[in-house]
Amino acid sequence: MDELSLDHDLGDDAHGTGYDVLLWLEEAVATRGFVPPRVRVHSANSSARQKMESAITRIERFVREA
Repeated sequence: MDELSLDHDLGDDAHGTGYDVLLWLEEAVATRGFVPPRVRVHSANSSARQKMESAITRIERFVREA
């Protein structure tokens, strides 16, 4: 996979959101050396979008520091 495009609202918040996917990615990169694809956010939910973009910034930082 080359690129991942996430919306915050994936249809059923009880099963997770796009932000939850980013948290999983962040943990995988930080603790297991997972190399993530390029990640983009296409959510119209502005507050969730900011939170998701912050998570992407953290993921990119972990990748640079590896």
